[in-house]
Amino acid sequence: MTLGESELVTGLGLLLILALAGSAAAVFLWRRAVSRAAAAAALSDGAVLIVEGGVVVEASAQAEALLGPAGGPVIGRQAREMLGGFFGSGPDSDANPDANPDASPDTNPGPDPGSAPDASPAPGAALAALAELERSGNAIHLLARDAAGRTFELSGEPRGGQLRLVLREAALFDAELNRARAGIAASEAALSRRELETLTLGGLLADAPLAAWNRAPDGRIAWSAGRITTRQGTVTGAEAAALAIARAKKRRREHPEESAPAGAGKTERFRLEIPGTERDRAIALDAIETAGPDGARLGLAVDASGSLGAERTLARFVRTMTDTFAHLNVGLAIFDRNQTLALFNPALVDMWQADPAWLARRPSLREIIDSLRANRRIPDMPDFHAWRRRLTDLFENTETADYEELWSLADGSDIRVVARPHPHSSLAFVFDDVTERMRLEQRYRHSIDLRRATLDRLDEGLVVFGPDGLLQLVNNAFHEIWGTDAETVRPPMHASELLPLVRGLTVETDVWQRLMSFITGAESRQAWEARLTLGTGRILGARFASLPDGSTMAAFSDVTDSERIALALRERNEALEAAEEMRAAVLDKISHRLRTPLNTIFGFGQLIADSRFGELTEAQRGYAEGILESARHLLATIDDVTELAALEIGSPHDHGAELSLGDTLMLTGRLLEKRATEEGVELRIVAPECGCEVACEAGRLRQIVFNMTTGAISRCRDGGRIELGARAGPDGEVEIRTVETCPDGAAIDPAGAEATSLTLPFLRRLVAQEGGSFELRAGEDAGTLSAVCRLRAREPEPEPEPEPEPEPEPEST
Repeated sequence: MTLGESELVTGLGLLLILALAGSAAAVFLWRRAVSRAAAAAALSDGAVLIVEGGVVVEASAQAEALLGPAGGPVIGRQAREMLGGFFGSGPDSDANPDANPDASPDTNPGPDPGSAPDASPAPGAALAALAELERSGNAIHLLARDAAGRTFELSGEPRGGQLRLVLREAALFDAELNRARAGIAASEAALSRRELETLTLGGLLADAPLAAWNRAPDGRIAWSAGRITTRQGTVTGAEAAALAIARAKKRRREHPEESAPAGAGKTERFRLEIPGTERDRAIALDAIETAGPDGARLGLAVDASGSLGAERTLARFVRTMTDTFAHLNVGLAIFDRNQTLALFNPALVDMWQADPAWLARRPSLREIIDSLRANRRIPDMPDFHAWRRRLTDLFENTETADYEELWSLADGSDIRVVARPHPHSSLAFVFDDVTERMRLEQRYRHSIDLRRATLDRLDEGLVVFGPDGLLQLVNNAFHEIWGTDAETVRPPMHASELLPLVRGLTVETDVWQRLMSFITGAESRQAWEARLTLGTGRILGARFASLPDGSTMAAFSDVTDSERIALALRERNEALEAAEEMRAAVLDKISHRLRTPLNTIFGFGQLIADSRFGELTEAQRGYAEGILESARHLLATIDDVTELAALEIGSPHDHGAELSLGDTLMLTGRLLEKRATEEGVELRIVAPECGCEVACEAGRLRQIVFNMTTGAISRCRDGGRIELGARAGPDGEVEIRTVETCPDGAAIDPAGAEATSLTLPFLRRLVAQEGGSFELRAGEDAGTLSAVCRLRAREPEPEPEPEPEPEPEPEST
């Protein structure tokens, strides 16, 4: 039960007490009214009649004034005559009271002298009462009204042998009696309301989940009501009251000094517990008792099992947090709203190098800061007092406090201090020793810088895209290869923005589409390679591979020289193969055309010189020896020729020369002719109008012309025409231009074309780096668009001055 429900139940109990007190007050007022009515009878002596032996023997002056002169021997008749004439005839005025002298007194009993009359009786009733007094001698006391409506008090009692009748005017008594009747009626109505309220509160107590009781000062239970049902059992009001009484007795035994009775209206709150079994938990009740004026106590109790569970859970949480903070390496200090240290952990003691006993005395934040300054556990501040004031000012509004600072101490350690709001207008300070972390971060940053510097010094251009396609790394070699800069290409640029910038610089286009799919693909990816041809004629080798975290690395290297060497090697190999074939042919000729006849001559010469075939003369022998010697000499000569044919003779390497502007235009046309045909565009190359050259590096010039042409092809529609040419411009400039003509003759908006192009900004920077300008404008004819690049013309090389002729030497004498 919540606190609001407990206060509601307490209010209902107090309302029940008020209802009971109201009932007692009503009874008290009724009795007081009766006493005041009885006292009113003594306001005057009234009219007195003395009757003896049935005869009125004496009458006061007031009686004679009211009733007239008395006479007659019988009191009953005389009284009836006297009073009948005074009060008038009533319902019983004609009845003879002597007709039934033996009638029981209970038939028409007279009023009790000691009780107050409730109403004025009729005249007949008054005469009947007189007859009863005459017969039985019982005293009478009643009120009657005369014919004029006045109220009189009639009393009679025996006195010795006489009867004394007193008739007094009761106007004051009647008024008081009317007031008493009104008060009694009001008290009865209030009492009825109190009874209704009591029944209502009783019903509420019976149905409400609470227990109520009222116990006397001696410990006796006056009454109890209600019951509390929990999962562990049911507790009635009597059981709760017994627990409260037992608790009060135990407190009086343990604390006699507190046994003084509580003052009226004093309220006491306490907790009652009923021990449970091994399986069930204890039943907890939140009780409240209010002391009354007479020392009695009214008590109420509600179920507190939920509160008890919450308190125990909170206690366990506090113990857990305390144990956790005790084992933390992070220092924790909590300051209350008065800037006093309320909680700290052991790690803070080691970090501050402070005395735990001194911290346990709960010093203030200012005292702690001064102590840390003395021990040099805070950084040196230019304005220490302003810095300390900034810390103490955090407590002015703790809900918005947000403090974070790094303390670099004199011993080289770094402490990260964070202050955050804490409940009840307090602040929690966390002190984290980040010395090792800072060193690791420094080492990490140093390692990153070292790796970046290493990558920037590579000749291979590297670019890395993350799993989301965002650029993560690019080195300087990439900018040098593709002509970009760190402002245009930098993280977190997306691959869909970077690839169009470099796509227009190459002849191949399918490589970039495959690369985009490779970057954004989620399936297993295998590394692959490609060859790219730039508009400048240079050749790049590209390698694409996936990294462990899902990133993609692209590496580009300039393989133009290696490709040229490979081409030269291939040409040399082909030449060698041709030479080999020629040598084989020469050897075949030598072997077939020379060696075969020579072998025949050499063989027949040996046969002639052989003596077995006949004796030769000396001259013949000499001739035969000459034939053989000549054959040997000729064989040696053939062997030398064969060896000479087998020799490998290399050719000198021709490096060639840079291309002129006209050759650059023609080369670009040949490279992009296939691409223009695929796009349905006619590409036409117009030879320069002059033989001038531009003051630009040849590779950069080919890159500019290539980009201008690829941009025009991408802008021109299917069926269009592009003319690429150059001419001399004003002020020593050369204009390189492309003219695009739409097939339908529709006008082309230069601003729209420039806004949708990704390569034009890059092209402008290339031209600007060479000191030129680039302009995209509408052509002179309708439906045309011109792109004009102006570059400085190259100055002609000065002709070498003729060498002076040598002076003739003087003739010697």
